[in-house]
Amino acid sequence: MKGFLFLLLILSCIEIHAQDTVKISGTVFTLDTLTVSGISISAKKAKTSAVTDSLGNFTIECCKNDRLLFKSRCFNTMRIKIDEKTKNPLSVKLHFIPRPQNVEMAIGYGYISEKERTQAIEYIGGGKNYCTYLNIYDLIRNNFNGINITSNGCIIVRGISTLYSSPCATYVVDGYYVDSIDYISPCDVKEISLLKDSSAAIYGSNSSNGVFIINLRNR
Repeated sequence: MKGFLFLLLILSCIEIHAQDTVKISGTVFTLDTLTVSGISISAKKAKTSAVTDSLGNFTIECCKNDRLLFKSRCFNTMRIKIDEKTKNPLSVKLHFIPRPQNVEMAIGYGYISEKERTQAIEYIGGGKNYCTYLNIYDLIRNNFNGINITSNGCIIVRGISTLYSSPCATYVVDGYYVDSIDYISPCDVKEISLLKDSSAAIYGSNSSNGVFIINLRNR
């Protein structure tokens, strides 16, 4: 069986006038620091495939002048052309498809771990009770560093400046964008994540001032 697969590999490379193959290794990551496991990788011309391991590492054999395809749920598909200028090992950064639920989906599918998520993003939760706080803003003010809250409920993440648009952070509650979080009782809060800088980019152009992701308890 192995001999037959090797023969197919050689025949594929002959078709593009390059009988030699090259072994490409690398690491796949997202949000600048999180390695991503379980990502499918395929070589278009060599017809080979690989999957990233628990540390985001991979090795794949392909033809010279081949093209690698990195594909999974939650992330945009990445294509990388292999030629004499290709760095080996590769460092491949994947970007989330900009939908609010994709961070949670990435954890559910095993691409990144809950531990990694909480290390990369400011987070409160874990079954705690927040009924002692006066309101949702009091809860956020006392649990997240580097923020200002204006009298009209605009949360400003310090260190992020916006010249031509609102400086307020974006709010995503139970997977939906909302304009205000005034209505949320601290008792109903299950967990809150604060994404900023490159981590917030998965929520699109409206995320430049940071994103508060709030999940509520099921009553």
